[in-house]
Amino acid sequence: MTLGEKIQIYRKQLGMSQEELGQKLFVSRQTISLWEKDQTVPTIDNLIRLRDIVGVSIDEILDVGENKKDSDPEPSEAYQFHYDKTELKKIYRLQSRNMYVKTACFICICIFLIVLFISSSAPDAMIGLVFGMLYMGVAFYIKGVRTYYKNWKKSTDRICASTYEYKLFEDYMEINIYRENEKNRASKCYYKDIEQIQQFGDWLFLCFGGQSFLVRRSDLKENSAFYSYMYNNPSKTVEAAVQNKWRIISNILFIASILSIMGALALVNAFSSANGLFVENMWLFFLMTPIPIASIIFGFVLKSKGYRYKKNIAVGVIMTILLCIYGSFAFIFKQI
Repeated sequence: MTLGEKIQIYRKQLGMSQEELGQKLFVSRQTISLWEKDQTVPTIDNLIRLRDIVGVSIDEILDVGENKKDSDPEPSEAYQFHYDKTELKKIYRLQSRNMYVKTACFICICIFLIVLFISSSAPDAMIGLVFGMLYMGVAFYIKGVRTYYKNWKKSTDRICASTYEYKLFEDYMEINIYRENEKNRASKCYYKDIEQIQQFGDWLFLCFGGQSFLVRRSDLKENSAFYSYMYNNPSKTVEAAVQNKWRIISNILFIASILSIMGALALVNAFSSANGLFVENMWLFFLMTPIPIASIIFGFVLKSKGYRYKKNIAVGVIMTILLCIYGSFAFIFKQI
């Protein structure tokens, strides 16, 4: 039914002529006639006055409610998830493994450097520096674990008290979070805006817009749109084991790049103790450049796979420049 037809029906229900309705609306009879023929439409002010006269809301006059109802698409899939503390504890263990591996790698590298420096009769200051890095690393690790556990515990209480509703449409999905039977939060995400899907055992983490949402895989349909997206976007889909592997390599290269200067100093010191020449042996700094260069290359590999990469490239560039500068002293001072 058109707007003009509805105005005509309302007018006849009130037993008014076009002229009488026009007088109440402060418009001419010809204007009412044009409205009813759908040749023109009322202004906002006219609609407000018409609403007061016929006793019907503007939305009903314009069919806004009906049009909205007709235009709302039905989701192709709909899920509701509720999580308990036992389930979240399993997810916490899967996610926290990376912290343990990272710390173990850092400790192994520090111990290796300490043994290398002691065996090469490096200065006590260098050995003390590595010991200091080891103690600081362990201290930061303990602090990080406590902070992570505290935040996770706080999140656990909030997640357990909430129900997560997912509605999947053709191009996007809607995520509604309910707490105490009231909608507490609503998010809309187009599939093209998904940054990454992380797989942790029987769970998926959807990452977009700086947010992460949890999905239980066992509740999904076999042909779910989640699986279709993961199949069509392999670069944005990461398994926990694969993700940890890339992170471990990234962290090893990052730490090794930072410590490459210390390794170069130990190498120069070892040679200097044999021939009594220090500056002339500084060309040995160039032998350590493959480590930060490998970090730079690996950083670009991480970028292509959608991981964080900037720290590897940044530290690789800085350490490569420093090693080249120190290594060039052997040639600069030799000429002088």
